[in-house]
Amino acid sequence: MRSIKLIALVCLAASLVTIIGCGVPKEKYEALLNEKIMLEEKANVLARSKDALKNEYDNLLNEKMAIAAKFETLTNEKAALKGEYDKLLDEKVSLKAAYDKLVAENKELQDKAKQ
Repeated sequence: MRSIKLIALVCLAASLVTIIGCGVPKEKYEALLNEKIMLEEKANVLARSKDALKNEYDNLLNEKMAIAAKFETLTNEKAALKGEYDKLLDEKVSLKAAYDKLVAENKELQDKAKQ
């Protein structure tokens, strides 16, 4: 008999909790639920935006690396061309000196021939 009363009391308490609810008004619950849904949507939009920005950053980083490689190649080519230019300049100077020497010798021979 006691166990039947105890079971009846537990059932009564459970039905009262079910009828009364959890103590949060329905309007407040729905407002909070709507706010939660709205915040989840905003979080999804922000996550997509973050992914898009990361992709853009990765693309810019790849472009930067490609430009850096081109810059290094151009710097090496410039150094090689500078070396060739310096070599040609040295040859020009030595040829000019040889030409001037020949002109001087020619003039000297002509002066001797006139005497």
